[in-house]
Amino acid sequence: MNQLLPLLPLRDIVVFPGMIVPLFVGRAKSVVALEKAMAGDKEIFLVTQLDPAEEDPDFDDLYSMGVSASIMQLLKLPDGTVRVLVEGKERSQLVRLHAHADDYFDAEIEAVVQDAAEGPETTALMRSVID
Repeated sequence: MNQLLPLLPLRDIVVFPGMIVPLFVGRAKSVVALEKAMAGDKEIFLVTQLDPAEEDPDFDDLYSMGVSASIMQLLKLPDGTVRVLVEGKERSQLVRLHAHADDYFDAEIEAVVQDAAEGPETTALMRSVID
């Protein structure tokens, strides 16, 4: 089942499930997306941009995989930027973007089911990584 969440494109960071990360947000579209998420269930979709210099990323400017996240704390700073603390929840694939008149995007996402790796080959690979 697909889910719609406000979109927050990230420039130089990748957020994974379980990570708690502070972010500084300054773009107007991103600030509006955060406000929409706070007015709802405090869930947002985080996805990294292909080119960090792109000021107005569209579907083709974003990676296809991201993470749904919960907003833990939001602080508006005097210079108009926002400091937000987010916690990555679940890997998701970006299906499409929905533009809004409020000048922000909702991301239509599909959760990615992760298979647990097991067996002697996996154990050997894990031992090799640890060494």
